[in-house]
This record gives sequence, structure tokens and C-alpha cells, in this order.
Amino acid sequence: MAALAVMAGLLIFTGCGDERANGKTSNTMAGFHPEQFPDIPLPRSGYQLDPAFDQLALTTGGGLVRRFEVAMIQRENAPKQTPADLLGWYRRDLAATGWNLIESDETSQFWRKDQDELRFETGRSSGRTTIRLRLRPAK
Repeated sequence: MAALAVMAGLLIFTGCGDERANGKTSNTMAGFHPEQFPDIPLPRSGYQLDPAFDQLALTTGGGLVRRFEVAMIQRENAPKQTPADLLGWYRRDLAATGWNLIESDETSQFWRKDQDELRFETGRSSGRTTIRLRLRPAK
């Protein structure tokens, strides 16, 4: 009798938890993959998303990026790269994808392309190089 009660309980428990059985779909969020936006290059290796910051990418139906905020930090075991090295790399890669450099200093660059504005900032945190990218539609 006890085994029958346990089996009945398991059937009820698993049936209630199955959203597909109720005709509902799961609302799980897809992973954030900033490398899927080829117009905004990211370092190919040595960096990871910074868990201290929220990451954001908003697109329109056609895939056009409207807002993009990414913060990355150099991996602890990665070959050292200085903020100056990173600024040079971004200067080459962003220019190659059609961005126009508007202003630059020792830690940041401001770019414009069509109706979009992109700010790139770099620095150091705990001895590791950091990256912060922010894209906004031009006003």
C-alpha cells in the first residue's frame, strides 16, 4: 500500500512539473554571446566577461544592434596585454569595420558609425586589463 502511495505521488509530482504536458513552453533565457555581433569586435582570446557587471545586447527584429554593453577582464593566466596595446588593437579593428574615431585619450576611444556611437574604455583591475564597450544610437 505504501509503495502504491509513493508511486501515485511521483506521478502527480512529475506531471505537475512538466510544462509541456500543460501546453506551456519554458521561458528560459538564451545565453549572452557578444561575439555574435561582428560589427563590434572583441579580443579573440585572453579575456572573459566580467562577472562584476551586467552584460546587455538589445537588437531589432533584423538583428541590428541598438544597445550593447559589455565588460570584460583579462584572464589571470593570459599573456599580459596593456591598456595601450588594447587601444591600438581597437583602433585597427574598429576602423577596419567602418567605425570613425571621433576622440581618443590614454584610456578611452569614442567612435561613430552611421547613427551609432560606441565608447571603448580600458584600464586595470587587480593587475589585469579591463575592457568596457557601450553602444548607443546617435541622438
